[in-house]
Amino acid sequence: MTSLYLIISILMGLALMALLLRPGPARPVALWLLAALLPVLVSVTAALYGQAQAQHTLSDFNPAMQDRALAWRDAGGAENTSTLSLSGLDAACVVRAAQRGGTYQLSTSTLFVPHQAQLLGPWPSKAQADALMLSGQLSCRRVSRADE
Repeated sequence: MTSLYLIISILMGLALMALLLRPGPARPVALWLLAALLPVLVSVTAALYGQAQAQHTLSDFNPAMQDRALAWRDAGGAENTSTLSLSGLDAACVVRAAQRGGTYQLSTSTLFVPHQAQLLGPWPSKAQADALMLSGQLSCRRVSRADE
């Protein structure tokens, strides 16, 4: 489907170039129509390509509950580790929180995800978390900023 839209966009761009190079009696209406539709087709093509890439990235995503470890250093420099049982979607929210920096809290526990926390074990990749967000499957209602 993406390639079809890409081919149509290219053909419309070529038709627009041909009309710009050769004047004719129906030129203003045709130019306006092609110039108006070309950005729409390009944006639809880009959106479809992004969705296809997201689906490809999520082909090996595991949404099951798993034990996942989180390690961080406290203010005194001591290392702390905590193990959580999270679904794949909640784990992807924690991955996004760790990427953005700041301190985040999981609403299901009293655990805070501190700034520069290290994720150990079977966590989703950054690409998977981004693909879940792009495809609309990730809402992250259970992970919030600690100061909210």
